[in-house]
Amino acid sequence: MNCILRISRVALRMPPSAVRFLPGALLLVLSTTLLSCGPNQPDPSGVPGFTDRALSQEKDGVVVRVAVPTPAESRRFFGAATDSVEVQPLWLRIENNTDVFLRYLPIVTDPTYFAPLEVAHRLHGWFSSSTNDAIDAVCERNAILNFIPAHQSVSGFVYTHRDAGLKFVNVGLVGGGQVHLFRFIVPITGVQYQVQSVDFHKLYPAGEIEDLNLADLRKKLEGLPCCVTNKNGSAKGDPLNLVIVSDGVDGIFPFTQRGWQLNEPVSAGSSFRMAKAFVLGSQYDTAPVSPLYLFGRYQDLALQKARATVSQRNHMRLWMAPFTVEGEKVWIGQISRDIGIKLTTKAWSLTTHRIGPYVDQERDYLLQDLLLTGFVDRVGYVKGVGESIPEQPRKNLTDDPYYTDGLRVVIFLGSKLRSPTQIEGLEWERPLAAH
Repeated sequence: MNCILRISRVALRMPPSAVRFLPGALLLVLSTTLLSCGPNQPDPSGVPGFTDRALSQEKDGVVVRVAVPTPAESRRFFGAATDSVEVQPLWLRIENNTDVFLRYLPIVTDPTYFAPLEVAHRLHGWFSSSTNDAIDAVCERNAILNFIPAHQSVSGFVYTHRDAGLKFVNVGLVGGGQVHLFRFIVPITGVQYQVQSVDFHKLYPAGEIEDLNLADLRKKLEGLPCCVTNKNGSAKGDPLNLVIVSDGVDGIFPFTQRGWQLNEPVSAGSSFRMAKAFVLGSQYDTAPVSPLYLFGRYQDLALQKARATVSQRNHMRLWMAPFTVEGEKVWIGQISRDIGIKLTTKAWSLTTHRIGPYVDQERDYLLQDLLLTGFVDRVGYVKGVGESIPEQPRKNLTDDPYYTDGLRVVIFLGSKLRSPTQIEGLEWERPLAAH
């Protein structure tokens, strides 16, 4: 793609007098540009540049270090720009100081990670046979081994999808009848996520945050507003149908493990990328989410799981509540599914997403998704917006109808794996289908 852009720019700069020689000139431009666009010889000598800034954790006799090369470091190491093919090499070093054999599970780090030669193939040049061979070798030779014998260590890359701003890294290891899980938040260069502009320490005065027990939590949740609002609070929108209880930002990891991604802020750049994805019918995994309001501010963070195109996605908005329960953070949320695009006069872009009307399906989809991670401790339901039926639906701020049993799902996330039979069900409300 970069080569094509360069060819186009050169051709557009050609003087009018050269038009009669256009076919020959274009051939010359094409041949010289293609030759100059190929990859370079890989140069792994820059390894200390990113390994020196690696983050490290140690638990139960296992030490894990992680680092993400910058685009320039990656280009030098592999000989070509991995970011241009949507690949982000993640460097790991795993030290096994235990007496048992360990196995690293890259699928925990990225559910759809790339194979070494798959990455190499993406980086190949058209007329670069010897360089392509070198890229094959460096991608394979530097891929991390999945098996770590007792009292030994391994290091290398797992080839993940490209993230921006922050990279939420899960490292999972099994051995000796145990599961070892490490979680890292790695700052990286690139487009920043909307959540990075939020100072969570300043949302509420520390002395005003009330810690609740379970019974008081239920009452507090049932007393919350039914729905999100517009900026001045004069109109109600989508129902608040989701509550997440977790240890602060650590609660994002189960979502990222299931393919949920943070969103970019609304800006000229993200709006352009959104429009481009809509026109091309392509995905935009970190597309911006329009602001809706609770507690006097728009969402603190949004997460989404992209589907076939930018017009189709599951997405949620979350606000940190001014109270905790048993010392854990409480996030109030709204989740729905975008099923298409429609014209509207209620947005500056004159377009907005159309949501699926049965919003309980998305609420229950999320619960299933999180259950698959194994990190759900407790689940319950509390009263929320109240029941509405298809014959008499409510409407959100852009006049999309929705119907619901009116409940909010409350999901407690922990840091240790649990089987479904170990999850505690809170005897609060029950969804209509359960009556």
